[in-house]
Amino acid sequence: MSEQKNDELEVQPNPVLHLIAPFTAIAATMVLRKVLTSAYARKTGGDAPDPRDPGVPLGRALVWAVGIAATAAAVEVVVFRVMNRGAK
Repeated sequence: MSEQKNDELEVQPNPVLHLIAPFTAIAATMVLRKVLTSAYARKTGGDAPDPRDPGVPLGRALVWAVGIAATAAAVEVVVFRVMNRGAK
């Protein structure tokens, strides 16, 4: 049984996937951001808040920025997990 554990630990993922995964994560994040922005506009009838715009209330800008950042981080984790699963 210890040999099986050693074999599982020694599996090296494909290096090409390590090069592709970041670009895939970036692309998926960009698509997701567009989807969230358009969904926000469709739901509220107005543009999504721009956190860099001083005219946007701080609370609204923070909620939008945190929501986008959390969603982007989740997408990145999923992409890397899926890419690494395919490498084994």
